[in-house]
Amino acid sequence: MKRTLMAVLAVSALLALAASASGAAPAYTHYVACGTTEKAKPAHSCPKKSKKGAFFRSLNANVNYTVCVRFPTKKTICTDEAQEAEQGQLYVNRITSNIPGKHRVTWFVGGKRVGVSVFRVTG
Repeated sequence: MKRTLMAVLAVSALLALAASASGAAPAYTHYVACGTTEKAKPAHSCPKKSKKGAFFRSLNANVNYTVCVRFPTKKTICTDEAQEAEQGQLYVNRITSNIPGKHRVTWFVGGKRVGVSVFRVTG
């Protein structure tokens, strides 16, 4: 009985340790908002005539990032070249679509996908 209890405790401790090790803080924040100012709140739906922005912040280092938008027409447009992001600064890329429907925004750092956000243009 004692051995079983000790084994269960040991396994539980290892699982807790593994969970905390993999729960590292994120390196980036990213979101879509109905607006293009720092005060714009994250959103999943924006009116057709509103301004729309894809926001990005690197939390740990200066990086070069790219942002792509897939439109309801299935066409994807990406920034022409990587943009520099200084650590801690908030950056916004305007999304000029007025096409009603689902849009998918994807952020890349060094060619690796670091975030995805889906939002809908309404009206």
